[in-house]
Amino acid sequence: MCGEIRIFRERTTNMQILSRALLTGLILIGCAACANTRAPAESTVDTGVQEVPDRDAVSADLKWDLTSMYASSDAWEADFAKAEALLPQLTRYKGKLTESGQVLLAAIEEAESIQMLVGDLYVYAGLKSFEDMRDSESGERFSRARTLISRYGELTAWFSPELLAADPEQVNVMISETPGLELHRHNLDQILRQRPYILSESEEKLLSMAGDPLSQFSNVFTRLNNADLTFGEIEDENGNTVELNDSRYGTFIHSTNRRVREDAWKGLFQGYEKLGNTLAANYAGHVSSRAFLAKARGYDSRLHAATFNSAIPQEVFTNLIAETRKGAAPLQRYLELRRQALDLETLEIWDLYAPIIEPTMKDIPWEEAKQIVAEALAPLGQEYLDVYWKGFDEGWVDAVDNKGKRGGAYSWGTYNSAPFFSMKYEGTLGDVSTLAHEYGHSMHSYLRHAAQPYAYGGARTFIAEVASMTNEALLIQKLLAEADSREDRIFLLQNYLDNFRGSFYRQVSFADFEMQAHEVIESGNALSKDRLNEIYAGVFNAYYGDAVRADPLNAIEWSRIPHFLRTDNFYVYQYATSFAAATALARAIREEGEPARQRFMALLKAGDSDYSIELLKQAGVDMTTPQPIRDTIAEFDRLVDELEAALAE
Repeated sequence: MCGEIRIFRERTTNMQILSRALLTGLILIGCAACANTRAPAESTVDTGVQEVPDRDAVSADLKWDLTSMYASSDAWEADFAKAEALLPQLTRYKGKLTESGQVLLAAIEEAESIQMLVGDLYVYAGLKSFEDMRDSESGERFSRARTLISRYGELTAWFSPELLAADPEQVNVMISETPGLELHRHNLDQILRQRPYILSESEEKLLSMAGDPLSQFSNVFTRLNNADLTFGEIEDENGNTVELNDSRYGTFIHSTNRRVREDAWKGLFQGYEKLGNTLAANYAGHVSSRAFLAKARGYDSRLHAATFNSAIPQEVFTNLIAETRKGAAPLQRYLELRRQALDLETLEIWDLYAPIIEPTMKDIPWEEAKQIVAEALAPLGQEYLDVYWKGFDEGWVDAVDNKGKRGGAYSWGTYNSAPFFSMKYEGTLGDVSTLAHEYGHSMHSYLRHAAQPYAYGGARTFIAEVASMTNEALLIQKLLAEADSREDRIFLLQNYLDNFRGSFYRQVSFADFEMQAHEVIESGNALSKDRLNEIYAGVFNAYYGDAVRADPLNAIEWSRIPHFLRTDNFYVYQYATSFAAATALARAIREEGEPARQRFMALLKAGDSDYSIELLKQAGVDMTTPQPIRDTIAEFDRLVDELEAALAE
């Protein structure tokens, strides 16, 4: 996920009425971290002796088809010129918004039309760039698209201040008396609730102009991570000397050979350590920029700004950390069980993903993986499955790796486009799970676009991750229910517990780190590499305790987590809340059947038509209480019991 791109959220909150649905795919950095922040996929594929192919060598049926957006670069250029010509029109309703409901509606509809065009240009340029990030022409096109977005923000900086200057009752009367404006009531309400934090027109314009330069920290990290960082070579299990990269790390860290795991882990982390001061300076700049924007608008803190803008009570965040810190014992119990199963005196950091049993699902062909996921998603109904297969037929999926391809897995698209998604399939069970996860995002996009008008075609991250994680939960439930041997159950339980740890406990620890890092800046102090390492080491110990010995290099791990550099940061906690909600929803679908399925499908189709907290309540999960978190921890504890029993057989 994963999470949605909000290209205007930091550049200006003044156009929330229009920005909610623009880029309806998932943030690139967000889902890239599906590989970096969730449990890496286990693998027995000998990728160490295989060269990553050039993109031209990849079969067409394993690549997405972006021609459905733009048939050629010339077509994109034509739309870019069109957008540049249309942008000045965004100011023609300035000073007139409250003249009548008809004027307000016309301003909204015209801005939406231009916004859709800008969104298509931006997403297409981004997707093309991510196919091969060495391609300077595609990179330049993406940069131009970012500039276009910044220009859009500048030209719409007047909208919310002008609307907020009006009498709220006048706005309500306009909505009630103007056919077509009622559709936008919820979005208008979302603007009006921002009244305490919207600035004057000139101030909004200034913040909008600052949006692009203040959002470059993620781009710096992306370039460093994908182009400049190197991790040396290691010797694989077969004695071959191979180049270590982030993708191969995901294979080697699951090796049954402890020396290979240690070499891969140290090789990767030493690479980040070498650039630690640079990465720390970049992250400190990012945190400072987010703190500045929050302070400029009058929020108490960046956390306050992030949760308020998402209409999530701040207590949902703080209670999540408090409950999970209190509930760390089951995690530590699982790690002790892992140590015993591996027959190790001490569980080292590079042992966290070591297989405790020979994989019983491996080298899974792509076509078989598609079928496995389809069967797992059958409880969601025929409508869901029909769209699932439609995506493969219409070229939504970029399935395998190629040289220069952007790392990680992500889903991205616009209201008008297919919900494309990218991954690097290598035949592991983890890859099958990633397929289910990313397809959950794309299915969510497709279904809400079909059900909602453009105004509500987006989805908050708080909901978007629920869609993908429910798919994963349904997949593992199916596989566990069908497991007919001790070995299968051990293998599946280990993988589920590792994914559980990665999607829940690990994400909460990341949120904990992010909160503490921001507190340092907001208290007037500096973030150096040493300070960030200190915070990360302390957080890691709070959750993992003495169950694993953390190598000193582990303290640098914060530097490789791309989620931390999102413009709408304080994002990762929503992986954990989403996992808790998805666990509850998948269990309800399995146990209740049709009523729960209908509630889930209604959630997927609701888009941004109501606040996320309320939509989840309607689906049967109340995240404003600690109960879903406690239930999730109890579920983890129960699974540890099952694994312990299976190992004892």
